[in-house]
Amino acid sequence: MQQLKHAKVKQKFFLKSIKISIVLILITTSVFSQTGKIAGKVTDKKTGETLIGLSIGIEGTNKGSATDVEGRFVIPNLIPGKYNVTFRYIGYQTKSITGVEVKSGAVTSLNIIMEDAATQALNEVVVTASYRKASVGALYAQQKNNISISSGISSDIIKRSPDKNTSEVLKRVSGASIQDNKFIVVRGLSDRYNSAMLNNAVLPNTEVDRKAFSFDIIPSNLIDAIVVNKTASADIPGDFSGGVVQVTTKDFPDSKFLNLSLGTSYNTQSTFKDFLTAPKSGNEIFGFYDKGRDIPSSFPSKAEYLALPSQGPERFELSRAFKNNWGYNNVTSKLGPIFQANYGNSKIYDNNNKFGTILSLSYRYDERLKDVNQIAYTGQNVGDKFNDQVYSYNTNIGGLANFAYSWGNNKIALKNLYNRVLESQFTNRIGVDESSQPFSRTANYLLQRSLISDQLSGEHLLSEARKVKLDWNLNYANTDRKEPGFKRMEYSQGIASVPNGSSDPRLGGNFSSLLNENSYGAATNVVFPVKWFRDNNKLKFGYFGQLRKRNFKARVIGFIKDVNFDDNAALSLPQDQIFAADNIRPKGFVLDEITNGSDAYDSRSLLNAGYVMFDGFVKEKLRVGAGVRLESYRQQLTSADNSYTPIIVDTTYVNVLPSVNLIYNLTEKSNFRLSGSKTIGRPEFREIAPFSFYDFNKNISVQGNSKLKQSSTINLDLGFATYPNNGETFSISAFFKSFDLPIEQTLQLGTSGRTVGYSNAKSATLFGVEAEIRKSLGFIGDRFKNITFSANASYIKSRVVVSKLVNKDGFRPLQGQSPYLINTGLQYISPSINPFGLSLLYNRIGKRIYAVGNVLDGDIYENPRNILDFQLSKKVANSKGEFKINYSDILNNKGIFYQDANKNGSFDKNSDYINISERYGSSVSLSFAYTFK
Repeated sequence: MQQLKHAKVKQKFFLKSIKISIVLILITTSVFSQTGKIAGKVTDKKTGETLIGLSIGIEGTNKGSATDVEGRFVIPNLIPGKYNVTFRYIGYQTKSITGVEVKSGAVTSLNIIMEDAATQALNEVVVTASYRKASVGALYAQQKNNISISSGISSDIIKRSPDKNTSEVLKRVSGASIQDNKFIVVRGLSDRYNSAMLNNAVLPNTEVDRKAFSFDIIPSNLIDAIVVNKTASADIPGDFSGGVVQVTTKDFPDSKFLNLSLGTSYNTQSTFKDFLTAPKSGNEIFGFYDKGRDIPSSFPSKAEYLALPSQGPERFELSRAFKNNWGYNNVTSKLGPIFQANYGNSKIYDNNNKFGTILSLSYRYDERLKDVNQIAYTGQNVGDKFNDQVYSYNTNIGGLANFAYSWGNNKIALKNLYNRVLESQFTNRIGVDESSQPFSRTANYLLQRSLISDQLSGEHLLSEARKVKLDWNLNYANTDRKEPGFKRMEYSQGIASVPNGSSDPRLGGNFSSLLNENSYGAATNVVFPVKWFRDNNKLKFGYFGQLRKRNFKARVIGFIKDVNFDDNAALSLPQDQIFAADNIRPKGFVLDEITNGSDAYDSRSLLNAGYVMFDGFVKEKLRVGAGVRLESYRQQLTSADNSYTPIIVDTTYVNVLPSVNLIYNLTEKSNFRLSGSKTIGRPEFREIAPFSFYDFNKNISVQGNSKLKQSSTINLDLGFATYPNNGETFSISAFFKSFDLPIEQTLQLGTSGRTVGYSNAKSATLFGVEAEIRKSLGFIGDRFKNITFSANASYIKSRVVVSKLVNKDGFRPLQGQSPYLINTGLQYISPSINPFGLSLLYNRIGKRIYAVGNVLDGDIYENPRNILDFQLSKKVANSKGEFKINYSDILNNKGIFYQDANKNGSFDKNSDYINISERYGSSVSLSFAYTFK
């Protein structure tokens, strides 16, 4: 109770601190200038390339500007009124925009597309509407001119959705879905076939057990745009088969702003319900765990501990050094705060140089209850049957600090991202074993992970006459992951199951692990304009390098009965008393350690890549992007087996990866695309490490395979897209992939309990079709013009040839691949100064194989879920303030993992072998945000 009071005091102090901080910020916020400004970006209509050094002038004044190395411009300190703005550039038509209105303290966004002078000239073009870089129209313009087939989502759409983090945002992207609420699946291919980049730097893996980046750690408010490249080009890394997710954050804001948001979230299954919780220090809400969970610093290595006399006093003394933090308390779940603060400013100097700053801080805390029913099948035989109540306490703290400086035709940016996630989880398991004997088990698990990403990048126009461009990037990332004091306990008929002789992590066990990975990267690209075939084409060269170093170690320690144990009464004590100091003694309990050689590994990899590619128009309407990428990759890992015999993996792969992308422009608004490429899939450190980890929630162990090989994929794509109006699109594409040695997650034979490992299938093929539409309903009538309908869907068919002993058909789908994906949505925004908005979004994926089966166990499938989200928003105070109400996962469908007993491809709850059935609850969140301009 004392700990609970302490936690409540800390939470009240935290909330009070936030309130005080908000008041101080409001007091110290400066009064913004009463002048206005015009800002925008200028691009080439045909290629989408930004134009550097273009002159912009305000007619009748001496005010003006020039585009920087990103094609951006800002004209500040303009008295409110209407202006005519002229854009001039050698080789392009002069464009005059009339009636550009500037308002006090506001930014008028003016994004311009310039046309080649060789085209039929227009004397004057009057633009009456424009869009921001982050607007939907700009995003689709980017997709239209992107050499690769891509899909994306902008910050404008993100703001109108109920999405809180990047993983939820990615559900809206055409051809994409999310697995386990955080890992991306593109075109039905599992997360291991996809790559992630932040501001053009490769993101590190955040997971110890898989090749994946956990997108739930990046709050959605930090995102400028997300683009998923689905076809390869020589200038992006070749380690993918599904897609490359490119997340970008802002650097130069158009105007100074301070945005504060405060909210909370209610879950129908969790909030205000009775909760079980392990002992806490009270610092968990700040993202820090109780250090009493750690192995005491005085506790020696395994060899030193086991060398001590088994009946000597030293073992008992060292065992008593562990904090007695077993047991649990009953509390009431409460509402958690959601807080965000964003600040941005751009300082423009007299010589048109500018300095930009973006700062962001986000905090989220929530408590969730997941209700799970499980049956542990082995073949058709039923093992343990149980119900889990999984009580989760989650803290997410994120920070972003971006700084950029541009002068002349140069720009340098420093971008930094920090995120800390603390997941504290207590599981109460009640069930019966295969002999129908009742049991109760608990699991006290905590994960603290952090990510630091630092990037220093530059863009330069080396030759203004020849338009030679150079960009470079230096980046560093650190992933730190701690799993301290993972405790499991079992009682059978009220008696604790404490083992004799040797510890068992399931019975009084204490597991701890540490993972730390450092990644160092560098990249540079040079673009040379060439006059091959036609003017304004370009040749591009580049280099990419990445060094990764990972250290992982775990210790498996647990209580056992002393050899002369005589205290049977202690076995009936509750968890918080059974391992008290008085019971750790001769004839009582003592610690034992069973850490194996496979419970630690050191690994590193070095990637060096270079490429050359041509991008340009060979005919008036035919654009070609063709190139080749050479990648040399060395991967090393050192570990040991259970008997400490060394295991050493040292492999080097050299891959030549060609790619060709053809775009034929039928009209200014539509085009055909054809793409062909070769890509690869490399084994991750974890996938080749012999370490085995027991996932208590899924009742399964995960183990690596040191003999895993690299896979390769041949990709073919054909697509059509049209962009009828600003912000509208229709596209359809077909794709084919042929895999050699695809890497899959498989159920292992000959293991104690159910174990998932990794293996190479011989080959696989995949064919799919996807379509996307985004359309205003204004064509029905004027009253519908502010309603936008969006939908994207994919149908995918994959085939892996397997033994008929495993599958009677001799083939099955690729592991992790969904046969279809559906995303639909309706958005309404009222046309007023303080608009009212509605958003309804639906998502569904087809069933997919979670783990490949064997001759004894059938494939484990994940059943589809219907996910329906709703948002209502209302702006106030001249659109400076906004209320939002989000209702997420309205239908609250169960998540089901099952084995198909009937082999008919469909789920039957009465006959199929349901391994896991879990329900998450629906959530309602309320927030208010205010922007000071």
